[in-house]
Amino acid sequence: MSLSNTTLKMVTSDQLDRRSVLKGVSLGAGAVVLQPFLNALAAEARGEAPPPRIVFVVEANGLWDHHIRPQTLGKAGAWNSPLDKLVDVPLAGHALPEPIAPLAAFKDRMSVVLGLSSKHVTPNHGGGYGVFNCCTQGQGTHHAVHTQTIDHALAATSANVIPVVGLGVSASADRVFANWLSVSEPMRPLPFICQPEVAFRMLFGSVAEGEAGKLYQARNKLLDWCRSDIRRVRDALPQMDREKLDVYLDTFEQMRSRQQKLSDIKDRLQANLPALDKFDCKRTTGRFEAQCSVAVAALASRLTNVVVIDTACGYQGYHIWKDLGVTLDGHSIGHMAGQPDREKHAVPVRRFYAERVVDLAQRMAAIKEGNGTLLDNSLIIYLSDAAEEHHGTGQQWPMVLVGNLGGRLKTAGRFLQFPGYNKAGHRTMSNFFLSLLHAVGDKREKFGEPDRELADIDIAGPLAEILA
Repeated sequence: MSLSNTTLKMVTSDQLDRRSVLKGVSLGAGAVVLQPFLNALAAEARGEAPPPRIVFVVEANGLWDHHIRPQTLGKAGAWNSPLDKLVDVPLAGHALPEPIAPLAAFKDRMSVVLGLSSKHVTPNHGGGYGVFNCCTQGQGTHHAVHTQTIDHALAATSANVIPVVGLGVSASADRVFANWLSVSEPMRPLPFICQPEVAFRMLFGSVAEGEAGKLYQARNKLLDWCRSDIRRVRDALPQMDREKLDVYLDTFEQMRSRQQKLSDIKDRLQANLPALDKFDCKRTTGRFEAQCSVAVAALASRLTNVVVIDTACGYQGYHIWKDLGVTLDGHSIGHMAGQPDREKHAVPVRRFYAERVVDLAQRMAAIKEGNGTLLDNSLIIYLSDAAEEHHGTGQQWPMVLVGNLGGRLKTAGRFLQFPGYNKAGHRTMSNFFLSLLHAVGDKREKFGEPDRELADIDIAGPLAEILA
């Protein structure tokens, strides 16, 4: 068999998440191509609700309080001027600030959430895996890689072909994979695909035409060859060595099974296939837009129920948004606190993020599903890996939420600011993630490591304020 070097680079096993696919998923032996799609239609006909979907959009460099707080609802953030009580008011009648003004189209379907902490993550310059598992990360370290993150915990509540699709927007157009936010199980970080064309080929190559389709078929042949060769060698080994080799064989079996699952839902993939031509783009803005298209296609095809779009792709992964007329990198902008020119550089970037969230929401709202749309059954979470600032303290973690997970959450047109850090009634990101888990059926009462500085504050359980 002859394979090009380019093909080999596309399919090396260290570039694939080998442990996070197909756990608990069974479409039935001998399932025909249309069977998964027909099963979904039958479920809808029985009145069963479509599965909830969650999309995380993660910005580097901090999400500033005043960029998402309507000016008519105060100027001081909970992190530097702690409130003593919960603020819960409708967004109606309050204009969104300029950085997130594009979200006005979804104002009645969104919430602005302030005041939740995760200080022990130490998000200065980016909290990494600790952002999603609320465990101590430490600046530039990887302690938090020992615990599963919220995206995989959510994915485990329903069967899907790929539990979590991780898509990156790296500052370097040449970067293919990155590990920074997501952990499927201890010491198993999820590789994020940073190039949209690679994501397209890996997710939709089974139904693509041209070069993408050829690469998919080449990968299948390579996996078949690897499995066959490992079995042949195994038969010649003594028992104790066979057991060692079985670990490798299991890896290739899982990879090949994943490819077969993709083939089984070929028709559904074809119906939601994004256009490949627009993905061949070196511009950061173009890659971000393309990854949003890939994300919605993966959700609509039911390849996955959880997508994470990460624009840091590593510690201090700062961009220079030249496409937006911004000439300073994120690190420089982060160090301009108090300078009048800071907003001039920061607002165009923030507005572009808001436009991407709107793009996701509009695409999802256009896809019919059951008695509603894909957006009706989803939640988009926009936050930063550095909490509230470039040198984030984690005393609050600002977020914007769009959607309500099929009515499971009360997030329609609300402004919520929780009492400040160490104040009575203060709540944390762990509480928020527990709310998501409870909303999708996982009723656990703890998530992540506790913040020891909050030992005298009751921070147990989910956020009753947002659970329907």
